[in-house]
Amino acid sequence: MDALRLIAKPHNHQLVIDLPPSMDDCLLEVIVLPARADQLPAMSGRRRRPSPMLAGTVGLKEDLLAAAVPETDWDALH
Repeated sequence: MDALRLIAKPHNHQLVIDLPPSMDDCLLEVIVLPARADQLPAMSGRRRRPSPMLAGTVGLKEDLLAAAVPETDWDALH
């Protein structure tokens, strides 16, 4: 079961929620409760981790600081 939890402030008595694509064709249950200050999620400063399924799918092929093309390919100053 996918769950989406968010703390949001309504604007003009409305709340707009952008749903992830995985929830496009689902029947959804919406429960709206006022959030108390003691229920707000604590900001831990800890970074989120990517899915383990992504491990090894990206590799560094070149030097990130090197020019993408040789300087001879630039003829802007000629």
